[in-house]
Amino acid sequence: MDIVLAIISGLLFGYALYLVGATSPKKIVSMLRLEDLTLMKTIVLAIGFASILLSLFSMPGLLNIGHLSVKTMNLGVITGGLLFGIGFGTVGTCPGTCVAATSSGGARKAVSAVLGGLLGAWAFSMTYGWWSSVGLFSVMDWGKLTLFHISDKFPSVFSLGYAGLLIVGILFVISALILPGGRGDPS
Repeated sequence: MDIVLAIISGLLFGYALYLVGATSPKKIVSMLRLEDLTLMKTIVLAIGFASILLSLFSMPGLLNIGHLSVKTMNLGVITGGLLFGIGFGTVGTCPGTCVAATSSGGARKAVSAVLGGLLGAWAFSMTYGWWSSVGLFSVMDWGKLTLFHISDKFPSVFSLGYAGLLIVGILFVISALILPGGRGDPS
């Protein structure tokens, strides 16, 4: 049953990406060039709304934070993030959006991005031992670092807990409402 739920959730997420224009490399590049901020408004609003919900459900203990996955922060993650950002800006797609875009107009580019991502993941997994031996994952190893203190298991940048997450979520929602839209969008 879990796989059925995962497929349905993935299809709904892909459809939502399509509806907001996140499957269009042109819209993504236009957002990254700060020419059309409509997609950015949607992303910032979604992050803010999710942060608000996460904090509101976690403060009274309605959400078990054991379900949250906190990844380790190190030079390898930073390097991977830079490579991801360069690829994202160059191609105008990312792993989530390119899979959803395979069913839309830019299917060839999307399939190329999916295959490139799979090839890159395979190459990384085949060379992981070497990267580890040269210290890529031990340099700047900050552990499972979180922005706000959500558990004694994880170090955090700020001592504020879920209240900090709530404040940031509200600021993100306000920012999304203030951001200008695309050309011809008066908001």
